[in-house]
Amino acid sequence: MCGIAGYIDFNNRSGQDILVAMTDSLAHRGPDDKGYKVWDTQVATIGFGHRRLSIIDLSPLGHQPMYSKDGRWAIIFNGEIYNYKEIQSVLKALGYAFVSNSDTEVIINAFDCWGAKAVNQFIGMFAFVLYDIKNNTIQIFRDRAGVKPLYYYWKDNLFLFASELKAFHQHPEFVKEIDLDALALFFSYTYIPAPYCIFKDTYKLLPGHSLTISLDTRTFETQKYWDVYDYYGRPALKISENEAKEETLALLKSACEYRMVADVPVGIFLSGGYDSGLTTALLQENRTEKLKTFTIGYENKIFNETDEARAVARHLGTDHTEYVCSTAEAVSILSDLPFFYDEPLGDTSIIPTRLVSQLARKSVTVALSADAGDETFAGYSRYEYLAKQQKYLNCVPNALCHFSADVLSRMNPQKIPFLNRAYNINSRWDKVINLLRNRSMGNAYKLFLSYFSEKDIESLMTQPFRFPPTVIDRLPPNGHNEDVIQAMLAIDYKSY
Repeated sequence: MCGIAGYIDFNNRSGQDILVAMTDSLAHRGPDDKGYKVWDTQVATIGFGHRRLSIIDLSPLGHQPMYSKDGRWAIIFNGEIYNYKEIQSVLKALGYAFVSNSDTEVIINAFDCWGAKAVNQFIGMFAFVLYDIKNNTIQIFRDRAGVKPLYYYWKDNLFLFASELKAFHQHPEFVKEIDLDALALFFSYTYIPAPYCIFKDTYKLLPGHSLTISLDTRTFETQKYWDVYDYYGRPALKISENEAKEETLALLKSACEYRMVADVPVGIFLSGGYDSGLTTALLQENRTEKLKTFTIGYENKIFNETDEARAVARHLGTDHTEYVCSTAEAVSILSDLPFFYDEPLGDTSIIPTRLVSQLARKSVTVALSADAGDETFAGYSRYEYLAKQQKYLNCVPNALCHFSADVLSRMNPQKIPFLNRAYNINSRWDKVINLLRNRSMGNAYKLFLSYFSEKDIESLMTQPFRFPPTVIDRLPPNGHNEDVIQAMLAIDYKSY
């Protein structure tokens, strides 16, 4: 993890001191090195700042901002290109020379060789900003799944970008005004989906997208270079179950091994569940050296999975470390969380994630977390449940659904025996009425994922707002309702 920050100031009012302040607010992301560069051009003042966590090529040759040999390109980069050695070999065969052994230099030469299509060669997680000094353009790219964050701000001829929102607070012309539409999304989903942000005029670059800024015309354009819908929308492969298992295993092994590419120690967060257990098993299988695994436990036995994690670690033979967190200790770190997350986030895993990260950092620099197994392999029960409910609803005439919604809207669930004690009954009642009036799969899934109904959120907000469109509203990729599970998996991949 590194931190990048910078600006394009068409008013020419930003200097080195502002760039240093923005960049150094991200020092926790990159404690190993720092770099700053300001260009005063005829059209704008441009600042690139970088805080480095050294993972590949630990020497000073990996310093950023990094420049191409001919001086045309400058880059700041957060992330890792796992297949950089393969790409480097191809580029060397084409005549490119390399000064360092870093993946950052591979990105520069790849763009010099293939232009924007170079991103299609990269396997990894990344957010990088590339300045084409010759053509007076700046390009920003974010990885396909959105693992690495990238925020930007555009107002009054000032463009800011950074890995975290806190960098923007260091610029005196950044206007911190709450976006009520984004706040409504938070109340609904417990997080704010991209491209929206808690502040007005501030956005998250969408995963699988790039942003190109023309310095001469003061305009920028976003482009999509990859979309998971293109894959979920394809027909199913006509292969046997055994062939599917073999191919899945090969893909998982390749993905896990790529993420071990580092010049520093790598560990694994071991929760005791299937996802992290499988990842650990695949990586430990052909290694003589014991992998370092880390687990956070709780005093409350209901939530404690240290026994399961310990059993997996013992079976696989890892170098295992666990720590049991008290309730008081969990509460004590709550005040630290806003610093790291910058905008509202209601994910229940943020406390254990913070704790296990602190634990792991004592002995490793990089850790794998094994997230998104349920979203990839349809592990949540909601997928099958909603697919069945959608099938049943499609059999009910529209007139009957609307009539039922009208009847229910005139009833108070709090006065109905056996229902008045049900958890969150008012919100759930409103969702049923909404679903009967709009039975589309997109609306059904949106309602299922929402923690509060629109009526609930209206009661929480004191000023007018609207729900801006998100990927959660999107219908199935093939436009039909029969493949709703594939659509839900694609939506989860692109959002939660």
